Amino acid sequence: MTTSRIALFALAAILGFGSLVGSTSSSHAYTTDFRWANNTGYVNCVQGVNQRGQAMRPQMRGPYVAENTGRCNKMFYGR
Repeated sequence: MTTSRIALFALAAILGFGSLVGSTSSSHAYTTDFRWANNTGYVNCVQGVNQRGQAMRPQMRGPYVAENTGRCNKMFYGR
């Protein structure tokens, strides 16, 4: 009984790890992709959003920053 549980756990771990690796290769941006840092217009847009967000109450800051950072993404990268 114990051997079958270990085998089932190992199979689940292998399948889970394989699906994780497979999904990262098809994503648009990797965690080490810093090409956006050279785009001064985009960086200025996001910095402006964050600066305006700092003047807001904490309850409003999160949704405001998320929505307007998304607008910067759409404006400069179309997504």
